[in-house]
Amino acid sequence: SSGINAEYGGTDALSVVQCYSSDSQVLKLEPDREFILSPNNIQEVRVKFEPLETGVRDYQVNVVDTNNRVLLERWLVHTTADLPVVSRTYDLPLSRSLVPTTKQISFVNPYTTERVFKLKTNRPELLSFRDNLLSVPSKQSVNIGLVLSPLAMSNFNYIMVFVNDVQQKCEECFAVRIT
Repeated sequence: SSGINAEYGGTDALSVVQCYSSDSQVLKLEPDREFILSPNNIQEVRVKFEPLETGVRDYQVNVVDTNNRVLLERWLVHTTADLPVVSRTYDLPLSRSLVPTTKQISFVNPYTTERVFKLKTNRPELLSFRDNLLSVPSKQSVNIGLVLSPLAMSNFNYIMVFVNDVQQKCEECFAVRIT
């Protein structure tokens, strides 16, 4: 993930404003609720990019006066996402079934202190996690519980598993190949 701080300068009048992303799962905004903007003041808006796919894409951020339902400004956010380095590939055999299948893969906390990690995938319709948060003691190994949808048997080469820190920076990336 990555982010930028953008600034919006207020109008001549007091405004109740909210910013909206064209894809709130990928482009997250803070504040993510209405805020009051005093005349001629500036509001900082944090734009956080958390891609689930590689490639080049454009997203829109709309700044709206929610009381008057007026578009105040529109920003175009141009992004490029590359796949992080894949540290391990897991081949997981799945039997054809109409119910979800559970599997486990291992993860080691490389740090000398306990850390909390957030799990994400590029294919949430195919793969979910038993727990989205992992609290892992220093230098210890834990199992990541995977729940694979029956749809995962389709012709998908790889499903990516991202192990992120609490700021959503990718710490490790695994590729899961369904066999």
